[in-house]
Amino acid sequence: MRILVLSDLHDDFWAATQRDPFEGIEPLIAGLDHLILAGDVSNKPKVRWKHAFQRILRLVPPERVSVFPGNHDFYDFCIDDEDRLRQIAASFGVGYVQKAQIHIGPARFLCATLWTDLELGRGRVINGRVAAERMNDFRAIRVASGGYRKLRPSDVVTQHHDHLAWLTEALGQPFDGDTYVVTHHAPHPDVLTERSEGLDAAFASDLREVIATYRPKAWLFGHSHSAIDLTVGATALRNVSLGYPDEVADPGARIRKLIFEV
Repeated sequence: MRILVLSDLHDDFWAATQRDPFEGIEPLIAGLDHLILAGDVSNKPKVRWKHAFQRILRLVPPERVSVFPGNHDFYDFCIDDEDRLRQIAASFGVGYVQKAQIHIGPARFLCATLWTDLELGRGRVINGRVAAERMNDFRAIRVASGGYRKLRPSDVVTQHHDHLAWLTEALGQPFDGDTYVVTHHAPHPDVLTERSEGLDAAFASDLREVIATYRPKAWLFGHSHSAIDLTVGATALRNVSLGYPDEVADPGARIRKLIFEV
């Protein structure tokens, strides 16, 4: 079965430049057995997710598409209002797979945004301060349960621990087949190529112990568009980001490389 796991589609950015990242590979996409959108489908999801799904579903039937959010999917939105995202996906027949397993052929895919623990380098307090000053997440994302206040670093850490707890529990369940972990944020600092003191921790956590303990076949991630692939023990860490239009000269070639068989 042929699978595409794609993060960082940023459909709204591609639409704004009148470029279609799937142009020229439409038959290839139409022939997929499943497409997993691993976060950052678009900003402003209440308005723009429907446009992204309309474009994608011209190529792939909805029952073959699953989605979970990245950080950008909460821009001009609330981090704790995922029921609304689930409703949007369901209205198009698309599976919403935050903290969920997908069984495709002989394999299972464990999906979650993951976020980060902000612990790399100088530690959570300093990293949180730097991230809050320099990342749009902390200006563009709100917390409904906090009176629609702005997102704080502590909210990200709370989300990370919640998602990681779900993930480790799922990894610990016996499964007779290959296990793929799919997250938006990265599970290992060494995949990052554009290092920045204080900001690295907003893109990756150090989950080497989790990888070594559960040994999934692969861990597919995005968020850092330029991250590299890496092998840790028996596990392939693979960057499945597409990225912004000005970063990708040939999106079709990039997407082709991300399709694999299970």
